[in-house]
Order: sequence, then C-alpha cells, then structure tokens
Amino acid sequence: LIARRIGVVPRRMLLCLVGLPPAAHVGGTQAITLNPIDGWAGVSGTAAEQPTAMGAGLVLRVPSALDSFKGPTATARYELVSLADTFGPALAEVFHASGSFRTALIGCARDVKVLFKIGTSLADSASDHDEEGCRGRLGDVLRQHVGDRAPTADEFVSSISSLCGDHWGGFTSFESKRPPPGALEWHQDWAAADLQYAFGACRTVMLAFPAAGASGHDVHEGEGILTELVQLSHEFSTESLKARNSYRGLSTGEQDRKAASDLGVTEEHIVRPRYCRGQEILVYKDAEHLHRSPRATSDPAGRARQAIWRFQ
Repeated sequence: LIARRIGVVPRRMLLCLVGLPPAAHVGGTQAITLNPIDGWAGVSGTAAEQPTAMGAGLVLRVPSALDSFKGPTATARYELVSLADTFGPALAEVFHASGSFRTALIGCARDVKVLFKIGTSLADSASDHDEEGCRGRLGDVLRQHVGDRAPTADEFVSSISSLCGDHWGGFTSFESKRPPPGALEWHQDWAAADLQYAFGACRTVMLAFPAAGASGHDVHEGEGILTELVQLSHEFSTESLKARNSYRGLSTGEQDRKAASDLGVTEEHIVRPRYCRGQEILVYKDAEHLHRSPRATSDPAGRARQAIWRFQ
C-alpha cells in the first residue's frame, strides 16, 4: 500500500511525556490526581515487574513471562496537542466558546469520515472524488461559525490526519450517552490482521468534544474527557496474547479484563490526561498503550464530554 496524505499543516505539539528514563519522573511534568475506580486489574494472573516512574502514571513493565508477546522497547510517548496550533486560534476560540459550533461540527462526522478516507492509504483511486458534497457541508459549518479565518474542509481534515502518521486506518465518532460495548475495559484497537501498522509509525488521535461548563458556553475542563491510558514498557499485542488457549471461550470483555490482569495493570499505572485549553487533542501509539473510555463519561448524569472523534 502506498501511503498518501492530503496535506500537512504546520503545528506545534505540546509534548507531555518523552522517552523512557530510568525510574525517574520527567522534569516539569505534574502528576495527575487519580480518582478511585472499580478495581479489578492486577488481582490475579502474572505479577507485574517493578514499574518505571513517568510523571502522571507509572509505565507498566511487561512481565517477563509475557516476553514472547512483546516487541521493541517503547518510546512511551503520548502527546497532548493544542487545538489552536492544529487548526488555528480562530477555530480554537470558537470551539471553546460556542456549544452550537461543537454540535454542528459533530453533525459533520460522516463528512469528515469520507474526507479522511479520501486521504488514507486504504482508499482506492475511485474515492478521490467527493461525490456526496462532504467538502461543501463541512466547509459551510466552518465558515458560518469561524468566519474568514476558518480552515477549508480539506485543511481541517489534513491538519488532524497529519498527526496520525503515514498510515491511516479509519475514523470513528462516538456520540452516544454510553461508550460502545467493551470501551470501558483496557484494550487496544488494532486487530491481529493490522499489526504491521500497529507496530509501525501510525498514531491514534483523539479529538474530544467536552460538555458545556457551568456557564453553558465555556467547555468543561479536567479529567473524564480524554481517553485514559496505561503506558507499556514495550510494544505489545493483546490480540496475540488473547490467542492463548486460556482465553478461549471468553467474551471480548472477559478477554480484555484477563489480558489487563495478566499484564498486571493497577491504579498506579493509569494516566488520566487533563483536558484544557492548549491540550485538547490526545495522540498516542496504540501498540505502546492500553486505553479505555473514562468512567465518568459512561454516566449520563455526570457526562464530561459530548462526543469524541478517533482517527487512526
């Protein structure tokens, strides 16, 4: 497959964590306050090795008993990226101030999906033509709400897709009150057939649409909006692990829980990225992390986000 992009827009990333230092916190990184959750992981299965400190959350060292399922040492990197640096300050300002813009943008999810596929290496040549008018609909929403400084539809999609790397696997919009089945369990997204890409340069990009704050206009800030992560010491495939005989007969959710337990996931490993101005987009490598939907988002009475878009 030949990887193609529909454009790369200059941006400045806000790097949250880098590298794998020897059991030391990254300078200048503040640890995120961890809230109590339902504790099941790590109570059985193979005990985890001593974790490595990495600021907000501890890197989970893959147990030696699972060496056959791990790849090279991970870069252990996730990034919180600025909305303003990705799409421009005008769009970022309206995004934070206008609930109607966020709702209208969510309504363009299908158009974004089509335009994202046009630029992906998985698309065939016939998809290069926007026969459904997706550019027009998305472009109209951007211009109506952001004005003359709004990016075009292609610029909007290329700005976010350029964060994914050289291979794009798809786009999904999660807008329901409750996450899809299994989203609350620790898991990875890439299927066994896609592992060549999961272990490559591709990244998962999460753009969250937070619920309105107390004023009804400014967005809610804090935890429970962006996806929760567990950073792994090595590239790892839970799909390969779940091919073991001991996983047979289990449901997908049960397999995910067992995999997290065998890896030794505990509360101290959980990273809950804080959503706020300047760090609205989460970028991470799927093969180096486990992830799940925030528990707060699954409660309709206390939802912290309106929707989340996943590009990968």
